[in-house]
Amino acid sequence: MDISFDVILAAGGSGSRFGRDKNKLLIPLQGKAVLEYSLTLFGTYPGVRRLIIPCRRADRGDIEILVKNWQAERTEDKIPEILLTEGGRERQDSVYQALLLCREELVLIHDGARPFARAEMIRQCLEALQDYPGVSTGVLSKDTVKLVNEKNEVCSTTDRSRTWLIQTPQGFHRAALLKAHEQYRGIPVTDDCSLMELAGHPVRIIAGRYDNIKITTPEDLPPG
Repeated sequence: MDISFDVILAAGGSGSRFGRDKNKLLIPLQGKAVLEYSLTLFGTYPGVRRLIIPCRRADRGDIEILVKNWQAERTEDKIPEILLTEGGRERQDSVYQALLLCREELVLIHDGARPFARAEMIRQCLEALQDYPGVSTGVLSKDTVKLVNEKNEVCSTTDRSRTWLIQTPQGFHRAALLKAHEQYRGIPVTDDCSLMELAGHPVRIIAGRYDNIKITTPEDLPPG
């Protein structure tokens, strides 16, 4: 599939839940920093023109070194332009700043803390974007999900056969997502698909993998 697109690799979080002074994306995972796995996956995928990494000012120096070392080790004929930009207070602020640097019609957004994504997920997102303005990977919930009120009293139970746990990568038509960010700026959301939903755009879910976990706490790191 010959499609040009940009990638936003979200790395702006503080990682406070990880319980270490160092950003969790820079923690070693089987010999490489967590962030390097996503950098390699997207940085070597055909069609990527720009790879934009929003990050905290405190982490910028370390991430710049990681990127330069990664670039120096590449043997591929062509790798994308890589840009770092300062992350905002919230994830959506970071993504918005990165969106302003994108140039392609299509953009994929991925959490740098998900090192186990696969190239197949990228391909499926790009295919779905031929028919939808927004798309996300996800997996069907294996557990029963309860919605509760502020007292933790159960209000309802979701239909497990239709309950998806959302992952990244997510893909969008850049202009539509940028407009949604600007229209609903200040409304807290946890992913970019939520903004597209608020704007009335249909969002397609494609099957991800259960091992495409987000590194949030030390228990999420595999042994070894």
